[in-house]
Amino acid sequence: MSTSPKPPGLLRSAAVVSLMTLLSRLTGLLQTFFLSHVLGASAAADAYAVAFRLPNLLRRFTAEGTMTAAFLPTLAEAEAAEGEAAVKAVAARFLGTLLAILLVGVALVLLFMGPLAGLLMLGRPGAQGELTARLGRIMFPYLALVSLTAGFTGLLNLRHRFALAASVSVFWNLAFIAFGWTTLRVLERGGPASFETVSLVCAFAVLAGGILQLVVVLPAVRQEGFSLSFGLHLRDPWVRKALGRMGPGLLAAGIYPINALISTMLASSLPDGAQMVLYNSGMMGEMVLGLFAMSLATAGLPTLSRQAEARDWPALNRSLVQSLSASALLVLPASVGLAVLARPICALLFRTGAYAPAAADWTALTVAFGAVGLVFVASQRLGNQALYALKDYRGPAVMAGCTLVLNVALSLALLKPLGTGGLALANGLASLAGLLGVLFRLRPRLPGLSLRPLLGALARALAAAVLMGLLAWLGALALHLDAPHAFTRWALSLRLLPLVGLCALSYGLLATWLGHPEARELAAKVRSELGRGQP
Repeated sequence: MSTSPKPPGLLRSAAVVSLMTLLSRLTGLLQTFFLSHVLGASAAADAYAVAFRLPNLLRRFTAEGTMTAAFLPTLAEAEAAEGEAAVKAVAARFLGTLLAILLVGVALVLLFMGPLAGLLMLGRPGAQGELTARLGRIMFPYLALVSLTAGFTGLLNLRHRFALAASVSVFWNLAFIAFGWTTLRVLERGGPASFETVSLVCAFAVLAGGILQLVVVLPAVRQEGFSLSFGLHLRDPWVRKALGRMGPGLLAAGIYPINALISTMLASSLPDGAQMVLYNSGMMGEMVLGLFAMSLATAGLPTLSRQAEARDWPALNRSLVQSLSASALLVLPASVGLAVLARPICALLFRTGAYAPAAADWTALTVAFGAVGLVFVASQRLGNQALYALKDYRGPAVMAGCTLVLNVALSLALLKPLGTGGLALANGLASLAGLLGVLFRLRPRLPGLSLRPLLGALARALAAAVLMGLLAWLGALALHLDAPHAFTRWALSLRLLPLVGLCALSYGLLATWLGHPEARELAAKVRSELGRGQP
């Protein structure tokens, strides 16, 4: 008999993940602020941004994307068929096999890093391509570290220990800043360091963060009784099943970073700084997605997998609709707020050190275009999680391939008139097509699925977000935030942050008044908690 603890509610688990993810994203902002401060939007910054995309792209395939989507449902099957002991044995052999494969892959990529970097920096000077290759060779082993960490945190999620699993990025961000700042202080005793030197320091800081992440999570993994058996355990049927499920899911789970990599290649035709602008604007979008959509996806996959395994279709339908509705409730206002207040937000976050006001404005324009598609990206990810729980891996891969082709076509069409903004917009529009494909795939595979309640909730959230956006626009005009560089950072924060808080409060009240189900549920819980505090 399984000794797994009784799982908490989906929204409660997602709230835990959201809280820790918020801390992670806040420290991520500090990391991005530090990186922008020391590298600016220079040619070396572009080289760093491109080199870091390589392990970051594959991380989505081998870490929290495809790997956990194939790994956790397989463990749920093993537990149902053979009990708790099988879960630990399969986990150890699968992660050991994955690590062995990754180490071989890392070695091969390091051999071919030069041509890869040259392809991604096509059209840029040869020296910039050479620096990208050097940085890539330093940072690419991070892929093995972060993938192993993601496997271990997936096991913690399976045991409903979401807080530690969601907080590992905090340690990466802090380690990056601490290593980078300390090393640069030492190097600059002999004079200012060049941008090339700074980029090399930041590359080693990536590895320092990856090591600390793994060290932090290991004690909790051992406490749960999990371990790692290094080697190729391809004779184990459960390991083969998990790896087989990863195969067709590679493209589906990694479609967003693949699109980002294509954007990186196309941005090489733009002036210096374009890669760093895309990197920073992408980070802003990922902050929204990670804080809201991925929190629900992370907390929801174990629940969806167990409901699918038990063929409890009504419960699975409720969980899916609730996840999509709650995600839109949170992502829509964040997207509208980013689009309307992009210029003062980017001035506050990125106008520092080597990152000039013009680069901050460039980033703001790209953020505004990218905000258009965030809700589509978020919903597509959640829909894919439901398909994975239903063990449908082929369909998402085919649809993702079609979405990829559409993104390339849109990027080529929008690159010349809109620059980096066109690349960001193309990514979001392609995700809309992907979302429609996922919903079309789900309808016949999930008995009793009705999207009517979801459409009603979306309409209410959208209406509240539009009204909130109007308030943000009027507030920005009244506070003269259309000229953010006229203020010091302190003065800008005193104007911007209260406006953001007012907009968030107004959105919550509007969504509740309009009858959004998750908004009303949240409001009822807040009133209940406040009532408990009364004497």
